[in-house]
Amino acid sequence: MKRVRISHRIPAALLATAVVLLPAVSVRADDAAALEFFEKKVRPVLVSNCYTCHSAETKPSGGLRVDDRHGLLAGGNRGPAVVPGDPDKSLLLRAVTHTDKRLKMPPEQPLTEEEIAVLKVWIENGAVWPAPKIPADLQKPKEEYEQLRREHWAWQPLLKAAVPEVQDTAWPRDELDRFILSRLEREGLAPVGDADRRTLIRRLTFDLTGVPPTPDEVDAFVNDQSVNAVETVVDRLLASPAFGERWGRHWLDVARYAESTGSARNLPYPHAWRYRDYVIDAFNKDKPYDDFIREQIAGDLLPAESEEERREHLIATGFLALGVKDVNQRFKVRFIMDNIDEQIDTVTRSVLALTVSCARCHDHKFDPVPTSDYYALAGIFHSTDHCAGLRNQMGGSGLAYYQPNLLLVLRESGEPTPEMAEKIEAAKKAVQEARAEFERLRDSKEGGEKTKNGRPKRQVARQKWNRLQAELTALTDPASIGEVALGVREAAVVGDTEIRLRGEAEKLGPVVPRGFLSLLEIPDARPVNPQQSGRLELAEWLTSPQNPLTQRVIVNRVWKHLFGRGLVTTVDNFGVTGDTPTHPELLDHLATRFVADGWSIKRLVRTIVLSRTYQLSSETGASQRSVDPDNRLLWRHSPRRLDAEEIRDAMLASAGVLDQQRPHGSPAQDLKVIELRNNGPEATRLANAAASSRHRSVYLPLLRGLTPTSLEVFDFAEQGLVTGQRDTTTVAPQALYLLNDPLVRSLSETLARRLLQHEELDDAARIGLAWRLTLLRSPSSAEVERTRSFLVDFEAAVAAIHQSPDVAIASRPAPVETAVVSTASVADPENPDDPVETADPVEESPAVPSEPRTAAWAAVIQSLLGSAEFRYLQ
Repeated sequence: MKRVRISHRIPAALLATAVVLLPAVSVRADDAAALEFFEKKVRPVLVSNCYTCHSAETKPSGGLRVDDRHGLLAGGNRGPAVVPGDPDKSLLLRAVTHTDKRLKMPPEQPLTEEEIAVLKVWIENGAVWPAPKIPADLQKPKEEYEQLRREHWAWQPLLKAAVPEVQDTAWPRDELDRFILSRLEREGLAPVGDADRRTLIRRLTFDLTGVPPTPDEVDAFVNDQSVNAVETVVDRLLASPAFGERWGRHWLDVARYAESTGSARNLPYPHAWRYRDYVIDAFNKDKPYDDFIREQIAGDLLPAESEEERREHLIATGFLALGVKDVNQRFKVRFIMDNIDEQIDTVTRSVLALTVSCARCHDHKFDPVPTSDYYALAGIFHSTDHCAGLRNQMGGSGLAYYQPNLLLVLRESGEPTPEMAEKIEAAKKAVQEARAEFERLRDSKEGGEKTKNGRPKRQVARQKWNRLQAELTALTDPASIGEVALGVREAAVVGDTEIRLRGEAEKLGPVVPRGFLSLLEIPDARPVNPQQSGRLELAEWLTSPQNPLTQRVIVNRVWKHLFGRGLVTTVDNFGVTGDTPTHPELLDHLATRFVADGWSIKRLVRTIVLSRTYQLSSETGASQRSVDPDNRLLWRHSPRRLDAEEIRDAMLASAGVLDQQRPHGSPAQDLKVIELRNNGPEATRLANAAASSRHRSVYLPLLRGLTPTSLEVFDFAEQGLVTGQRDTTTVAPQALYLLNDPLVRSLSETLARRLLQHEELDDAARIGLAWRLTLLRSPSSAEVERTRSFLVDFEAAVAAIHQSPDVAIASRPAPVETAVVSTASVADPENPDDPVETADPVEESPAVPSEPRTAAWAAVIQSLLGSAEFRYLQ
């Protein structure tokens, strides 16, 4: 490193005077003499000797910044550079005096004795640094905050409204129906009739399990005339393992689940699947929601009755660890604070539906969340180790980002043998020596000189360091000697943290005591234990029966998944800029029942789906639509398009190839710590694994930026954000996918062959079976006749093509629109009075199956799988 000298020599007499004036005692940050000494003597030394390689304006060597006090205290890869009051423990002094062969800075020439003495005096006296200017808005909360706390509906205690009286007393089946009917009657509206049985079982089965009922299940329900037929079906569906897979996926949307970091360097999370399985199991076991939240926030701090439960609790904390990470962030302190911000955002949006992260840089513009509240939470997570197995590193190979000790060990396979321990120590020594050699060459002219093969010496040294690091990793990786998981644990040092002025990680303001949001008053809340991070108390605060926000948010999410729209439409935002509830009394009624029923998701779902309101038909009426076109008052059941997983799983189920057994782990679990790139070998392997998988969609590999096509095209969840409600779009790529995707075509041919294997059936019977397996109904006589005609024409056309391969494409039959196959229609949810055909036009396949009859039947099946009737739920 080239040194640029500044003429700030300190005569010995003056230096002695400085030492006398600044004795080795605690010095206030506003002490004029101390600050003057820093500005005139200390900062020039740092600027002229260190800034070139260790400042915000450069790629900081070794991860160390010396242009701000926090960077010096936090240090770089080797640890804190300055320990205020203790020069002997300060790596900065060891480096500048060249007393350590492995740590010489500046590398070419040590500082003068006077410069070293200045730094020593400065450190002895507390490493005083000018205090940043505190913005005025941090010193006085917004005046309107108090009024917002008192008035905004979401933060008030639950209402205890009486169940309303209704005129039509025979209509309600549950108390919730009375709230709905009472509002309809006030508006002069009447609900439509009940859904027919075939529609209802399809709706129930998809909503509760995410897969279609079998034809036999449909027939059994349609023919069951018992008074408890619906209850029997609902209880069977709630007990099915498919329930946890469907409803666990809803939570995984909220938890922004993914198996890689995303961001600048997309590195894998090979162990993330354990959290996925934990969530699915929790819903299947009907784990009380308050326990579910506590385990994800503070599972490592909860008592466990067994070793299995202890491991489960650790895995649950993966909720806090598997977010987006910019591992390419060059500054460690920024990496830490960005991860904390991501944790705060996830926790508050998912559990409270609040945008608390808006207060990172300034008081929240709309909600009463001052910056001090944000950093009260930040202190909790700052006292927590973020165990995702990765660290920040600017550039370098994938292994440079890997930190095995930042993983949670679930089960150890045994202690290493003495021989193994000896190998590990030897490998560590080799890595240290290789790193030292690389750093020497990097910082010297010799590093640019070439060796025999023409590569610079520093490049050769870097590759050697990487290879030895990989060997060490293989020896010490916890995953190689036992089971590990992503999650969090208590940090070695816990305590409060400072406000970061304007959100800048290095600019420290006043310290804020750890705590919770001031917009909610929880009478029974315990203060943070000063000996712990505070996550346990935060978990208790979030799940307190006195916390109305947590209860309202989860009840609203469940309602949204069953009706397509929440009672509060902005399911992720209950703040001032969010919507207000259409039925506030009903929302609080259900929240109160939810807690009284033991925070049971299954009981809440059962209550709602057994209501008269849920079981209404989706038919529309002119009078109701003129008053309430968006169906906010729930006078009918709004249709919805199946989501991405439901469409794929339904196709697999219709073809008879859906594997409903849970696979072990994930295709992503074998990924090495390398950067994942589109069209790269690992990405291609995972894409192929997803395309060939016949397991449910919840088990497909989910890397950020590399979502399987079958999910991405139908508005899959944004994996970097809390997503309580997915988008629902209608775009051209969806039609192209249904026309051309190899999976759709393969499943169509599979079902075609399945139909043709029934030699005892004639074509009319096969057509009927095709309709039952895909649309869960029998075709009309007109649909049967048109389909038979289509089969004859298509088969003849394919046969002609195979017999005369030189026949021009123009002479082939024109593309057959599937309106010929099916004339039934389904209401478009966006335009209920504008029916759309049950299937999209399917053009001839450019790659036709070799056997004409199979090709014709595959075309029919593909038309059914691409139909609106298949994709929409009434």
